[in-house]
Amino acid sequence: MKIDNEALVELRKIRAAMDNAYDKLNKPLYEKHIAAKVSYKETIPFNLIQENFEFIATKIRELEDSAGVE
Repeated sequence: MKIDNEALVELRKIRAAMDNAYDKLNKPLYEKHIAAKVSYKETIPFNLIQENFEFIATKIRELEDSAGVE
C-alpha cells in the first residue's frame, strides 16, 4: 500500500492523540454506590474502551509498517 508523506504525518498525529488520551484515561476514578451506606468503587475508564484503542493502534501500526511512501 502506498501512502504519501502527508498521510503518514497524519497517522503519526492520530497515534500521538491516542497516546495522550490513554494517559488521561488510565487513571483511577471512583464510582459512587448509594445504599444504606455510601461506598465508592475504584474504576479505570480506560478499561471500558481498551479493545477499541487496541484495534485502532493495530490498524495504525499496520498502515505505518506497510507504507511504501510515494
